[in-house]
Amino acid sequence: MDVLESVRTGAPDAEIDDATVAKARHRLMSEISGRVSETRAPRRRRTRSTVRWTVGLVGAGAAVAAGAVVITNLLPTEPGTPGVPPGLMPQPASASELLEQAADRVASSGGAVPAAGQFLRIEETDSFLQFSIPDAATGELTPMGNRANAEAAFTTEHTTALYVPADREDEWVWDLRDPWTVGQTWGEDAAAAVKVWQRLEQDGSSTPQVWRLPGGRDPQSTETPDATLDGRELFEQMPREPQALLDWFRERSGLTGAEADAAAVWSMSSTLSSSLAPADLRAAMFDALALVKGMQVDDPEADQVTFTYSATGADWVRTTTFTLDTERSLITELSDVSLPAGASIVPDDVPDEHRIVRVSIVDEAP
Repeated sequence: MDVLESVRTGAPDAEIDDATVAKARHRLMSEISGRVSETRAPRRRRTRSTVRWTVGLVGAGAAVAAGAVVITNLLPTEPGTPGVPPGLMPQPASASELLEQAADRVASSGGAVPAAGQFLRIEETDSFLQFSIPDAATGELTPMGNRANAEAAFTTEHTTALYVPADREDEWVWDLRDPWTVGQTWGEDAAAAVKVWQRLEQDGSSTPQVWRLPGGRDPQSTETPDATLDGRELFEQMPREPQALLDWFRERSGLTGAEADAAAVWSMSSTLSSSLAPADLRAAMFDALALVKGMQVDDPEADQVTFTYSATGADWVRTTTFTLDTERSLITELSDVSLPAGASIVPDDVPDEHRIVRVSIVDEAP
C-alpha cells in the first residue's frame, strides 16, 4: 500500500487541527518528492551541507492520521497520471542539480583515461573575434581594440588536435596543420584589417605545424621551461573542496562580485572542456560551478544541456555559455562574450571566443 492509498483509508473521521494538517501535507509532499528525486541519478556522499529527503513510510504516519482531510485539500490529478497531484509531478533538474550529477559521474567513473601506449585525442575548433583600430603612428588598422572602439572586426577559425599520452611525461603531439580561415567581417575597412592580421600571423609564427612537446612542455621556452600545456603544475594548488575551489578562482581573477564569478565560470568550464585535470579536481569543478548563483540551464532533460551565466560590470555584460554532455560528463562546446554598454559594429550574438571540443582515445599520434 503506497502513501496516498494509506491516506485515503486512514482515520477519515478524525478531528485534526489546521497545524497538524499543514505538517501532514508537508511530510506527504516531501516523501513523494524525495522518491522522485532519488530516481534521477545516484548521489555520492558530500562533505558540504545538502538538502536530503530522509522521510520514510514511518515518517508519513502523520499524513495517514490526517486521512481524507489532506486528500481533499490536494489539487486535482492530471489526466494520465492517476493519483499524482500536478504539484507533485517530477520537476526538471535545476542547473545546480545537473552540475552536481556531473560531478558524481566523474568521481565514480574518472572519465576517459587512455591505457599505456594510447593517447587522449582532444580536437578543438576555435573561433575568435578579432578587432582592429588605427595605429597611432602609422594610421594602419592593427589587431587591437575591443567591441566598443573597433573600426573593423572579423572572425578567424581553425581546428587543432592535441594527442596526450597516457604517461603525461612522454611526448605530446599537437597537430596544427589546419590553416586559419577568416569568416564574417564588419566595417568598411575590414578587408584591409584582415590583410594586416594575415601578414602579422604569418611573420610572427615560428611554431611547427606538428608540434612535439616532451612532457607537454615547450622545449624552446627559456622563460618558463617547466610550464606544461595542460597547466598541471597548478592542479596540486587547487583545492578539492568546492567552495574553496570557487574562491581560489575568484581570487586569481583579480576581480570582485559577479565579475569574479564570471571569470571563475569561464576558467573552470575551459579547464573542464580539455578533460586533462585529475578526476577528483574535475568533480570539484563541477560542484564549484553548481555553487555559482544565477546559473541558468536550457532544456535540462536533453542529452546535451546548455548552461549560461551572465554578469554585469561597470560598462560591460559578460556571458559564458557551455554545453554539457550529461552521459559522459564532458563539456563539448563553450563560448564567451563581453558586450559594451554602447554600440558596436559587431552584432551581439557573435561571441568573442567559441570552442567546440571532441574528446576520444586513439592508439596513435601523427
